[in-house]
Formats: sequence, C-alpha cells, structure tokens
Amino acid sequence: MPEPQSGPSPPLATPADAARFGKKLPDDGAAALLATASARIRRAAGQEITVSEVTVRLPVERGAVLLPAPPVQAVQSVASVAAGGTATELVGWGWDGISLSGLGGAVLVEVVYTRGYDPVPEGIVELCCQVAQRLADTVSGMDIGIRQQSIDNYSVTFAVEQLDSAGDLLPGELAAIGRVLGAREVWVVDTV
Repeated sequence: MPEPQSGPSPPLATPADAARFGKKLPDDGAAALLATASARIRRAAGQEITVSEVTVRLPVERGAVLLPAPPVQAVQSVASVAAGGTATELVGWGWDGISLSGLGGAVLVEVVYTRGYDPVPEGIVELCCQVAQRLADTVSGMDIGIRQQSIDNYSVTFAVEQLDSAGDLLPGELAAIGRVLGAREVWVVDTV
C-alpha cells in the first residue's frame, strides 16, 4: 500500500500527462497551472483524491459505521468518543471492506484511516489537464474580476458568466468529477 502524503498535496496530473492529452501548457508555468487545477478539483470533490490519512468522527448506526470518501485502503484505529469529547481506543473492531463493526456500545467513533486512489483515475488526470489548459488560456485580469479592457479603439467585454467560471470549475467539469468519483461525501476532521 502506498504511504499517505504529508505536506502539500501532489498535483493530480503532470506536464507529461498534459502533453499526452494534447494540452499545450506554457513550459515555465505548467507545474503551477496543474497545481491550481488540482486544488480546484480537490475542493469541488471534497476529498484529497490521492492517498491520504484522514481522521473522522461518525455516528454509529445499528452497530456499524460506513466510512466516507472511498476507496478505503486501511483502517489504522477506532476510538469511542464520549459525550464530553474524550476518545477511548476500541479493540476487537472489524473492517470488512465496506463497514466497521464490533464497536461495542459506542454511539460516536473517531476513525483514523488511509483512503484515496493510487493511481489517480484517468478521468481526473484528464480533467486536471483540461482545467489547467483553460486557466492558461484565461485572459489576464479576468480571474481577478476585470470585466472590460480597452486599448485605443479596441475594447473587449467579458460576460459575467465568464468571470464567475474564471475562478472556479465550470458546470461540465463539476459533473465530470461526479461521474468519476461518485457523489460528494466526506466528513474530514483532520488530514495528515
């Protein structure tokens, strides 16, 4: 199993991936564009996507807990959380690949587990390259809200919708995340 990432999250795609998908990113800015695209995709997905260790607090329902943000690689620890917030390590719990069980009388548990994709799904890699290309092609100033630019007798005015999308993902890009990763569902308390 791959080691969870610590520090800044790695980009979801590389300049080589962008070239493979026919995207022409500037040599001196490709890494930054891919990092920005990756951050926007992660924010929209509500998860790291790459392998990471997460800590969540979840209610126990019918003696079991389903962990959010699959795929789950491994469960490191499970603790019962008292009403005052104190966590006590549980022993004897089981993980069947779908849910945690054997949680005693716990009502709320804190779970530390490793989750994420290795490798990153091809659809997400391609989307990251597409978003980076769109960012590279965005007219300078539009991403900070410039609505109109004029030089002598030349003028260009950007639609409000273009301004909105310059700082985030487009509706089709958001839909692509859902098709590849499924519905957004994550309750991250802390990431390592």
